Amino acid sequence: MSDADTKERKEKSTTWLDTADSVIDRNLSRNETIEFTAEDLAIDVPTEFGDGPRATVRFDGTVRVSADGLSGPLFAWLDWWDERD
Repeated sequence: MSDADTKERKEKSTTWLDTADSVIDRNLSRNETIEFTAEDLAIDVPTEFGDGPRATVRFDGTVRVSADGLSGPLFAWLDWWDERD
């Protein structure tokens, strides 16, 4: 993916799914591993749409994600994952 393509995708990104697609595409094209490390991270996550209650998700550790294969929209991969059985 060229710098112009990356810039165009960044400008079009409007949701977390768009952002995840962009990160995964870059990871595949560079054959890299994405690594995230956190200590005592706490995130409040909505449990329903609107102004409903929130749940606190806690994380302490490291997550490494690597991918091998063809890139595509994340929703297509998630759809495939759900239908694989």
